[in-house]
Amino acid sequence: MEKKIKPCIENEKILKQRFLALRDTLDLLSGKWRFCILLNLHYYEKLRFKDFFEVSNGISPKVLSSELTTLEAHQLIEKNIEYTPTQDITYYQLTKHAQEIWHVLNTLIEFGLSNRKEVIKSLHQDKN
Repeated sequence: MEKKIKPCIENEKILKQRFLALRDTLDLLSGKWRFCILLNLHYYEKLRFKDFFEVSNGISPKVLSSELTTLEAHQLIEKNIEYTPTQDITYYQLTKHAQEIWHVLNTLIEFGLSNRKEVIKSLHQDKN
């Protein structure tokens, strides 16, 4: 008789929706620079295109442009223009929708700090 593996959640439709939502989120946030861009916009609040090069060492203009376009299309960042008498200043900032992601980013950062500490502690114990 064939056994069917059952999830610990009653409604398999909800389980599939949650897996799809997680996959969508990971696809959106994957890549070397997206978390970095979002984190910098959280800490600096608004950045001009050229400012990203000061706070994100190693990103190329082509990659930055592509990543900003993707994040803007997913409504995580917005491009704004400040009109001044001498020049117009274009800058990027997080949307209200993206503010929700800070809890995720912060949790990942806290886990990374804790995990790094545990791994280093384990490596030191193995040497002794």
